[in-house]
Amino acid sequence: MKAGIGRAPVDIEGMFTVAGHEIYLSCRGGPGHTVILEAAIGEDHTNLLPIAQRIRNRAYACVYDRTGVGRSTKPKSAVTARDHVAEVHELLELADVARPAVLVGHSYGGIVALMETVEHPEDVAGLILVDSAHPHQDARLESVMSDEQRQAYRALSADTPSVDFATSLTEAAAEYGPLPAIPLTIITATHGFVKGEAWMEGLPGDAMQAVWLELQEEHARLRPDARHIKAGTGHYVHEDDPDVVVDEIIHMLESLDTSQRRPAQAAHA
Repeated sequence: MKAGIGRAPVDIEGMFTVAGHEIYLSCRGGPGHTVILEAAIGEDHTNLLPIAQRIRNRAYACVYDRTGVGRSTKPKSAVTARDHVAEVHELLELADVARPAVLVGHSYGGIVALMETVEHPEDVAGLILVDSAHPHQDARLESVMSDEQRQAYRALSADTPSVDFATSLTEAAAEYGPLPAIPLTIITATHGFVKGEAWMEGLPGDAMQAVWLELQEEHARLRPDARHIKAGTGHYVHEDDPDVVVDEIIHMLESLDTSQRRPAQAAHA
């Protein structure tokens, strides 16, 4: 692992062979902290690329395509979040990307980022969860549904190409608990279950949104000093209000810079 501060940035764009798969990675930016952006299930690197582009004057921002999406190759069978954690860890090693890094995970990408933090704490300087999935979300959301609604919801959840989502949540549940002493920010969409959207037809949106807020509060309790930002957006916060996500990334980078300067200042004094 390479130290992440003060190292001359080197642009990376290309394919890397990880566990027999070709994985696309792009990293660009300044000499500050590395920021790794983890997209939602089924999304490729382009979904979070606008956020990466906005912070590249302040950080070394990386986006990539997991197996099964974008430019990366497809797995022969569905993979899980644990597979994706191993994949990104090896990818960053092969590409010699500087760490520890700030992880920014949206939706399913939040599960991957959480598990990365638990499994490889030495690689993580800070964690930002953007309307992140939760290990217990399906059981909790289904608790406010009728039998018919549960069937419709499960059909939606099963439509996750290349990813075994149910097993991924089980894996995440086994690792879910207090996090290492790193800064944590939770960004919650307050309108993620909006009535009128096609996928929400027939589902109890208001009750699901109330449960989702409870789940996000549980994320915030993973660190005693976590920040919890509520955004008046849909689930794709970074598309509806990108300033919220960019501002929180910059806030975390600045807090990390401040905490790293303190020992040197104390020693000088």
